Amino acid sequence: MTQPAFEIVLVHDGAAVTLRASLRAVVTLDSMAGGIAEVWDQISRLSWSRVRAVILAAATDRQDAHRFLAATADKPLCAILPDAQAACLAVLASYQPEPAEAAQGRATTAEAMPLRAYFQTLYDYATGWLGWTPSETWAASPAEIEAAFAAHVDRLVKMTPGLSDEVGKAGTSTSTAYTAEHLREIDELGYDPAFDRAGFERLKAQQNG
Repeated sequence: MTQPAFEIVLVHDGAAVTLRASLRAVVTLDSMAGGIAEVWDQISRLSWSRVRAVILAAATDRQDAHRFLAATADKPLCAILPDAQAACLAVLASYQPEPAEAAQGRATTAEAMPLRAYFQTLYDYATGWLGWTPSETWAASPAEIEAAFAAHVDRLVKMTPGLSDEVGKAGTSTSTAYTAEHLREIDELGYDPAFDRAGFERLKAQQNG
């Protein structure tokens, strides 16, 4: 079941900031030395600098983030660090697929896609295929983009007469589970096995005719 992006509100001394597990946040954090794994490890070790990094990256309003951090600047870390650590770890954990979803992932022989390439693919699909603005794309979570893209492809398939039957006869998968591995396979093939690009071009020609 599709869920909205994870959000959590941090409040301290009258200052509040909302953290959202957006594409912008995860790309920013993964670009740091050691990537997401190192960020997680450092926060687990109570690194305030990494907690600050997550707050700044995941804040839905950067000014709120700066106000929140300013409100904690002259306070003992023990007063805010436990809650901030828990919130930041929750944001990072939300990027991981649920075990049930992972088990239903589409079987493939493709090599795992590097996170950076995966995020770039999601950005390209959101701005190119879905027509979202860059700001809308950056604010969405990876899971939201995957779900929207899967629905988009499913709609195109249903709108193209005979396409589902043709795909089935060809023995290709009609799965719309857009995992990192599936997106990698799409990039390598140059097309989505569940979507006839030529059929889509014919459909566009019919609509424009």
